[in-house]
Formats: sequence, C-alpha cells, structure tokens
Amino acid sequence: MTQKHKEIDNAILSGLLKHPAKLIEEFESALEIISTTKDLNELNVWADLGLSLANQTSRSWETATSYFYSSSQIANLIPQSYFVKWSHCGVNLCKKSPQLATSYFQASPNVITRLRSRHIETWANFGHTLYKGSWKSGTLASKFFNSSPELVSSLSMLEMETFVNLLDAIALKSIDTAIESLEHCKNIFPLL
Repeated sequence: MTQKHKEIDNAILSGLLKHPAKLIEEFESALEIISTTKDLNELNVWADLGLSLANQTSRSWETATSYFYSSSQIANLIPQSYFVKWSHCGVNLCKKSPQLATSYFQASPNVITRLRSRHIETWANFGHTLYKGSWKSGTLASKFFNSSPELVSSLSMLEMETFVNLLDAIALKSIDTAIESLEHCKNIFPLL
C-alpha cells in the first residue's frame, strides 16, 4: 500500500464504509491504478467526487461504483482538468438521475478514446437534453449514452447535435419511437 493510498483511505474510507462493500472494493481497485500517476491533491479531488456521488441518493452508490471503475480506465487518457470536468458532468447527471449518470460512466471508457477531451461536456449535455424527468426519457437518455461509442465513431459533434435534436423532437411525440430511431441509427450510421 502506497503512502498516497494510506492518506486517502484515512480521509475518505470512513465515508465510503456506510455503502455496500462493492463500492469500497471498486474504490480500492481504482485507487491502486490511479495513484501511480496522480498526486495526493488530485486523488483527494477524485475520491471526494466519488463519495459525493455515493451520498446523493440511496441507490447512487451504484453510480459511484461505475465512476470508480471507469475512472481507473480513463484517468491516464485525458488531462487532469478534463478528467475533473468529466467527473463533474457525471455528478450533475446523477443529481437528475443516478441511472443516467451510471450509463454515462459505463459508456465513458469506450467514448473517451474516440472523443476529443474538449467535447466531453458537450457529450454529457446531449444526454442531459434527452432526459425530461420521466422514466421513459431516462431510458432514452441512457440508451443514448450506451450507443455513444458507435455514434461518436460515425458522427462529428455537429452531426451528433443535429441527431440529438431530432431524437428530442421525436420524443415529444413518442419516446418509444425515439428509442427505436436511436437503435436503428446507431447501426446505420457506420454504414454511411
């Protein structure tokens, strides 16, 4: 166990202990990876954001688990400032819906490798745009995040914005039709 690990455990672990063991295990696993390249201040920011996620709702510990898992995969792929921005985008999504933030974090490792760092916030906002507070719109927004690796590979950010606006317009009439359109388009766009 590194000195960084010991120090962060003392500061954060007590807050994490009120959550299920899976969260703590994922935190410790991610910390082992992230602590090799981050300084103590960066680790504290990362851990505090994870704890903040876990404490938002009774089920948001699952979102924090996805955050810790995904962060261990992308922490070294993007600059620290964008890593923090990525984290904050997830925290903001979690305030709207833990399910939405979980989908965002789960999709992130496959999206970040294809997306320029400066577009992370825009991508997060696309999912936020599709979420209107209902469980159906949450399903649409979550499916958007789940489909994002294919979409980012096929569309420019301008094209993705147009597509999200189209999905949003379709969802005003029928969210089910918007979900079907998303499913079809994620398979068709790579062929164009």
